[in-house]
Amino acid sequence: MSGNLEKRYGFSVAFSMVVGIVIGIGIFFKAGQILTAANMNPKIAIAAWVLGGTISILSGLTAAEVGAAIPETGGMIAWIKRIYGERVAFLVGWAQLIIYFPALVALIAYYFAVFTASFFNIDSTNTTFLGLVAFVAITFLFSVNIFTRNIGGKIQTSATIAKIIPLLLITVFGFIFGDNTLGTFYIKEVAIGTTPESPFVLLGLSLVPIMFAFDGWIYVGTIAGDLKNVKKDLPKAIILGLGFIAIFYVALNVALLNVFTAEEIVRVGMFGVAKELFGPMGAKFIFLGIMISAFGGLNGMIMASTRIPYTLAVEGHLPKQEFFSKIDNKFKQPINSSVVMYILAVVFLIAMLITGNPDIFGDIPVALFWLFYCLVFLGLFILRKKEPNLERPYKVPFYPLVPMLALLGGASIFIYAAISNPGYMAISVALTLTGLFVYKETK
Repeated sequence: MSGNLEKRYGFSVAFSMVVGIVIGIGIFFKAGQILTAANMNPKIAIAAWVLGGTISILSGLTAAEVGAAIPETGGMIAWIKRIYGERVAFLVGWAQLIIYFPALVALIAYYFAVFTASFFNIDSTNTTFLGLVAFVAITFLFSVNIFTRNIGGKIQTSATIAKIIPLLLITVFGFIFGDNTLGTFYIKEVAIGTTPESPFVLLGLSLVPIMFAFDGWIYVGTIAGDLKNVKKDLPKAIILGLGFIAIFYVALNVALLNVFTAEEIVRVGMFGVAKELFGPMGAKFIFLGIMISAFGGLNGMIMASTRIPYTLAVEGHLPKQEFFSKIDNKFKQPINSSVVMYILAVVFLIAMLITGNPDIFGDIPVALFWLFYCLVFLGLFILRKKEPNLERPYKVPFYPLVPMLALLGGASIFIYAAISNPGYMAISVALTLTGLFVYKETK
């Protein structure tokens, strides 16, 4: 409980954790996908970015109360276990094991390969090259995190600044040197005339890939028990952190539209934008930063993924407990757990290459986890009713409006994802539910 945790962190750590977790590589490759989902309507795309930021802030504020009231190791899984029991919590971990982490590891590796291809002027549609580079990156980083003690952590630290520099430079130069003579919010008439969807539907469909770029905010709640002033610092870090990110994301996309029309952004991609703004050599520098950022993001996902089977085994709910909980005596790493996650990541990579639709393997797991986020939001109401005397260092403002809006926003993301890709979502939900057959009761 909170009384057993050292109050070591202040606002700066909480704020940097929000920004560091959320800003990954999604913003580098989602602009074109979001414009496509918005039917090349820049106004809808920008509105979706604003809405995504708003939903994230409302959700973060809601989860912050639950995290502050249950400041236990494990974050969201610990919260769900306290509110709904061990079986439901296991399903969250099981979904992380077989869907969320291996899919995102494979996706980030795939786009690292795409960025690498652009950097070396290689055709970014060359499936053989992309598959080989992604496979080597996954194999290398899993090896580093299995067979070394701390090199993975050093890679993660050195890649942090690389996330911000390319984004900041593109944003600033886009506003200064952009020359889209048709106007930032130009809409091609043909695009409007061909869509059967209403603006409301397009807004929702655009929101699905956007939430990939905002994913990760909930994990700041895992340090609630370590904050010196949780009542003040946690909500402030969430509001200012996600607010900063939302403004940054919107500014970047407006800057892109200040350089190219929506159709051109989809056609030339981020490398084309960088080349237009900085020239061929400048674009190389920008993409080097993006590659480092992607490499660091991949490493971070791999570091987290290797602990998932291990944690479920240690808790006693995963069969073959001794196998998955084995720690290597020399490197002090959960070796069998890591190897299993490596194999699953490679399987997802192969599936991406075969289907030729890698983005869906990122959007669907993130959207699926909004169901679990909704359990957290609903859990706030349950906790307030069942445990009214529970110590709450922080309470969500404007209760019950904020958690209700968070719940509505989270449910909407899942529904729109299911509408957009019902087959993939059905498979993901079915795979999650297989955890009910795997779950092992503790003695």
